Amino acid sequence: MQSVDTEFEGLPGWQRNNYATMLALVLVCITFSFTVPFLPLYLEQMSDLSGADAAMWAGIATGLGGLALFITGPIWGALGDRFGRKAMLVRALFGGALGLLLIGLATSVWQVVVIRTFIGVMAGAGPAGMAMVSAGTPSKHLAKSLGQFQAVTLAGMAIGPVIASVMISFWSYSTTFVIGGILMFSGTFVAVILIREPKRPQTSQRVSAMDSFKSVIKSPVASVALLLVLVVSFAAPMVQPILPSFVVSLLPEGAESSAIVGWLFFGISTASAIGAMFAGRILGRVTHQRLLLISSIGVAVFLFPLALVQGVPLLAVFVVAMSFFQGLLSTSSASLLPTLVSATALSSIFGLYQSVQALSSQIGPAIGGIIAVHLGYRAVFAMSALLLLALGLPMLAYFARVVRKNRELVSS
Repeated sequence: MQSVDTEFEGLPGWQRNNYATMLALVLVCITFSFTVPFLPLYLEQMSDLSGADAAMWAGIATGLGGLALFITGPIWGALGDRFGRKAMLVRALFGGALGLLLIGLATSVWQVVVIRTFIGVMAGAGPAGMAMVSAGTPSKHLAKSLGQFQAVTLAGMAIGPVIASVMISFWSYSTTFVIGGILMFSGTFVAVILIREPKRPQTSQRVSAMDSFKSVIKSPVASVALLLVLVVSFAAPMVQPILPSFVVSLLPEGAESSAIVGWLFFGISTASAIGAMFAGRILGRVTHQRLLLISSIGVAVFLFPLALVQGVPLLAVFVVAMSFFQGLLSTSSASLLPTLVSATALSSIFGLYQSVQALSSQIGPAIGGIIAVHLGYRAVFAMSALLLLALGLPMLAYFARVVRKNRELVSS
């Protein structure tokens, strides 16, 4: 397998395509994140479930969606290399919009579970968008472009719940979700109208979907890189499920806990977006491996003190700082992958990246929840930091050794 040409000068209209892709994704992230914090409350309202039972069913729905995402990611990625990245992007955008609209129209818990699973099957707008950006962007601008891509999607995820909370106060959960689904279709229209995918000028060879998938799996550097991404990505998800409850436990009685938690998560997403943008700007002056090392250590360093904080203000400082390094970590991971495969396998590696991210988002919360039940909230922060260092640092060293042995497969 040959890596992406380091002298690649980009495809015609690459800037327009990149901006259109980012616009489509930010519209989708804003509207889809309407449901993320409010799904348990929606299930509680539509049924006779208690708060704890509603949270459980929301977790089941999200978990099944994540499982579907894990299974279908490589399939959609391989099909993207065969039939085009734009087709996969439009498919994911349309599926997400339809799913959110249907959630707003649901009348029972089981319907929401089925629809959320359907969304997981159809998902993959993020990886499809990254493959689109990677395929057309000049090599010297790729890290910056992927950093911008990560930043705008994280910004959309930060803004969405704020907008949704205002809409819910005026209308209802179901009306808000229906409006969100309708608005999400605008991202699909942007992709259809504005994105122009070239006729594969990078290669004259038309490979099959299975061949592009196998080329990634058989590459020692690419497969170890995906394992590295898995190992360094699950620490932050470990603390996310317990963070709201931990914040509430630190607040005085009668405090506006929902507003404080909402603004804290807005700060988390904003800090991650800034970190993603910064990573895109410094990659090139700093190698991917060095930035992965720095960002992994940074995440761990700011996770440790969270086990000791006694108040929300100090907690917010450490969480926001940790999120900045998490943004560095996500962008350095994503921008590393396209340098390890040929242009004909970009969608496949990002499809596998989607599966890895889905797996980490399931493993992390599961481990964090088990630790919280048996050892308490504070232990989750300390254990997530220790696991990140104990597993991530050796994995980074192993990846560096594999790169040295297979240097001809690596373009940067």
